[in-house]
Amino acid sequence: MVSDFLWRDGSEIVAFLGIYVNRPTEAEICGMVHPQRRREGIFTRLLDEAVVELRRREAERVLLIVDRSCEAGVGFSRRRGGVVDSSEYRMRQAEAPELQGAHEHLTIRNGTRDEGDFIRDCIARAFSLPDEAVAGDDWPERAEETLVIEHAGERVGVMRVERDVKASEAGIYGFAMLPEQQGRGYGKAALSKVSRDLRDEGVTSVHLEVLVDNPAALHLYESCGFVTLGIEDYYLIPA
Repeated sequence: MVSDFLWRDGSEIVAFLGIYVNRPTEAEICGMVHPQRRREGIFTRLLDEAVVELRRREAERVLLIVDRSCEAGVGFSRRRGGVVDSSEYRMRQAEAPELQGAHEHLTIRNGTRDEGDFIRDCIARAFSLPDEAVAGDDWPERAEETLVIEHAGERVGVMRVERDVKASEAGIYGFAMLPEQQGRGYGKAALSKVSRDLRDEGVTSVHLEVLVDNPAALHLYESCGFVTLGIEDYYLIPA
């Protein structure tokens, strides 16, 4: 199964395209071309190959991720027949936040294989996703890569952290609190604690994305020291 596509000119890599699958029937694509090699049809060729691969996988939705400030990327997406499906703020934490009071009653631990159903359901309920959007048989494996947030012994949310040791960076993904547990300060406490723990580990930069139409989450992240760097649009393209 191919997920990375490169365009080489001799020993030099001049373009890259990657396929990223977070849901069984949906794939995200992003890539780049060297500025001096644009307008040569290189990315079109790479995308054509990626679409062929995704057809083999029977992907129903293909989303091309484009930085809104990139005029070339926006123009390409529109010419390809893409329409904006959703948009996210790209955020980076300027500094580690102060620990919140509620953190004293929180436990943040690695999930276990038998918690796959809880993690799947928590994400689905928090983001109002249909069952088919979180279907799949790999949730036991995902559970071991996910942090489970507990308050007084009760599971209230989940979070996934991906570290780039070489770059001293970390990304936060799939941060979800059960709807009935939201608004109690648990999310802010968990995010502040994880952020500070990452800093203690030597991570110098923490980043995440949040939907532009989720003001409550945006406020939460800003209160934990995150600032907006830009907006990424997800273009749904014909596949």
